[in-house]
Amino acid sequence: MSKDEFINIFELTLVSANLDITGLSLVDDSHVQIAFKGGGKKKVNIKADSYGAIIVDVMKYVF
Repeated sequence: MSKDEFINIFELTLVSANLDITGLSLVDDSHVQIAFKGGGKKKVNIKADSYGAIIVDVMKYVF
């Protein structure tokens, strides 16, 4: 599974969980962007992260 495919699946999980998230997108190989319901966005560094570490890094900003 590619990093892009993983981010797409993770996005579906976050949106389906009815959190304050409207989207999650891979900006480049080192960053994802979280889009929030209020219109805000947060760029998260995921450089050299495993898929598990990507989950942890993103979830820091979800709650």
